Amino acid sequence: MSDQSQLGYSTLADVVGNYSSMDARAQYVQPAKVLQRACPLLQFLPMVASNNVLSNIATRTDYLPTPGTRRFNEGAPFTTSKNTPLSDPISMFVDYCVADKELVKIQNDPAAWMADQIDNHVEGFQQKLESELLYGNLAMDPGGFNGLATRFNNLESYPNGDQTWVPNVWNGGATGNATSIWAFEFGKDKVYGIYPPNSPAGLEIQTLGEQTWNLPTATSGILAQGKAIQAYVTYLQWKIGIQVADERCVQRIANVNPTALSSPGGFDENLLIQALGYLPHAGNAPGTVIVVNRAVLNEMNIRAVSQKTNGYYTQNMETGDIWGSRRITRFQGIEVVMCEKLSNTETIVS
Repeated sequence: MSDQSQLGYSTLADVVGNYSSMDARAQYVQPAKVLQRACPLLQFLPMVASNNVLSNIATRTDYLPTPGTRRFNEGAPFTTSKNTPLSDPISMFVDYCVADKELVKIQNDPAAWMADQIDNHVEGFQQKLESELLYGNLAMDPGGFNGLATRFNNLESYPNGDQTWVPNVWNGGATGNATSIWAFEFGKDKVYGIYPPNSPAGLEIQTLGEQTWNLPTATSGILAQGKAIQAYVTYLQWKIGIQVADERCVQRIANVNPTALSSPGGFDENLLIQALGYLPHAGNAPGTVIVVNRAVLNEMNIRAVSQKTNGYYTQNMETGDIWGSRRITRFQGIEVVMCEKLSNTETIVS
């Protein structure tokens, strides 16, 4: 017998299960958000209004002029700089929250029930966009955009095409299951999010009220009639893209074994130090952050505790939340944040 929680519709058992008892005055029980995931890129990414309708055009300096010398009555060579234009698309992510009117009417607390339905859609948006920022691929979804792992996917490319720098994708050494560690300098003219001008820089939620909602038309049968319901409809939309104006501001350590304390290909502090050192400001600029998944953060925390003389890590307690303190892991003073959409099964980067 299939699990009814996996069905695409609500059963009587689902409705009753939302309440503390079968009593007519039973209290609505707010569901535990067990599917929530940490999505920090959406929190850290600066948002800049684009200079185009559904894209943003930026430029990157590829060549600097070099001054020369001259003596009296002699000329001097003249040089010029060269800029390369960059264009990145803005994608429109949309969804509808459609709630059967009759299902809403039988709820003891319709407002709480509807709010919970919309909350689930919001969480779905966050996780989808976090995955897109990391792994989006225009070849797979022409309506999306290329994410960071798609852009920085080999060990030999020089950031901005500048061969006086070093490649900004580092090899962690794993050959099987792998994840990545990312170090960013976020900021305008560095790495930032883009959104259309004259629109909100975030999720738009529009309540459309009661509507006649047409269901998919049947594909078989004598009449193949369409069906419709009366529903309360909420429209959700988020327009977003990402632009990397300075590729040095993205340092990726790929091919990291996600198993704690593993070898070969395990987490290597020395490799992270090197990657941080090749950020434009070597980790000292505002907006610098290290992004890892839960497995790598656990390993960093193990080392922070077990290696008590290790000068790499600090785990300071900061006040301000409801519990009065919050543990933040820092590596050489740079905050480390957990991103649960970072996969443990990435393709090995070569």
